[in-house]
Amino acid sequence: MHKIQGYQKMLRTGDWIKFYPLFPLAGACLAAGISPDLFIVFALFFFITGYGFVINNLYDAEIDKNHSGKAKTGKNPFADNVVSKGETIAMCVILAGIPLLISVTISGAGFIFTLLCLIALTLYSATPARLKDRFAADIICHGAMFGGLPFLAGYTLAGGSIPQLFSLPATAALVCTFICCEALIVHEILDYHEDLGATYTTVVGIGLRNGVILLGITAVLSLVALELMAWWFAIAITLNAVIFIFLILYPLYSCREILMPAAGKGCRLLLNNQISRIR
Repeated sequence: MHKIQGYQKMLRTGDWIKFYPLFPLAGACLAAGISPDLFIVFALFFFITGYGFVINNLYDAEIDKNHSGKAKTGKNPFADNVVSKGETIAMCVILAGIPLLISVTISGAGFIFTLLCLIALTLYSATPARLKDRFAADIICHGAMFGGLPFLAGYTLAGGSIPQLFSLPATAALVCTFICCEALIVHEILDYHEDLGATYTTVVGIGLRNGVILLGITAVLSLVALELMAWWFAIAITLNAVIFIFLILYPLYSCREILMPAAGKGCRLLLNNQISRIR
C-alpha cells in the first residue's frame, strides 16, 4: 500500500490535473468540437503529463532532498527512497510508451506532436540538456511542452492536419505557449527564496523584481497575440473577452501572495506621505 501511494505521488496529479489538460483539450475542441475525441486526448495526456513529472522527479532527486518545501510534503518519493530508481525508470517507459503506441494508430500528425511533447519534457529535465537549468530556455521549453505542443497534439489527434505557420491553430498554440511560460515564471517567483543558492532558474538569475517584470511582459505579449488572432480570424467577441479576462487575472491571481503584500505596503507608504503633508 505504501508503495502504491509512492507511485501515485510520483505522478503529482494535484499539481497539474486542473490546468495543463486544458491545452490539449482546447486543441481537440478546435479540430472536432465536443466529441469522443476529447476523452482519448485527455487519457493520452494524463500519461504524457504524468511522464513529465516523473522524469522531473528522477533528475531532481538531489535538489529535492535539499528543498525544504518538497522534502516536507514528500513530493518526490524517489528522493525519499520510497520508490527505487528502477521503478521510476519503468514508470517513465510505461507513461511515454502507451501514448506513443496509441497515437501512431490514430494519425501520423498526432504521433509527431505526441512525440515532440515527450521529447520536450525529456530535454527539460534530463541531463545533459536539462533546459530547466538554462537561462530563458527553461521558460521557453516549459511554455512549449505544456502549452503549444499539447495544443497542437490535441488538435491533430482529433483529426486536424499539421497547421500552416499563420493559421488559427498555430496562433492559438502561441497563446497557449505564453500562458505556460507565465506558469513557470510564477512558479519561479514563488519559489525564489527556496531556489536561491540551491538551484538555478531564470528568475534566480535576474532577481525577484525583474522576474515580476518578466511576468508582466509575458502577460502583455499573450494579450497582444490573442487580440491579433481575434482580429485576423474574426473570433467571437464573447470568447475573446473571456480569454482576455483570463489572461489578465491568471498572473495576478497566481502571484497574489507577493502582489497583495506589496500593494498593501505601497498603500501604507502613500497614506503616510499624505499624513505627513497634512501635518
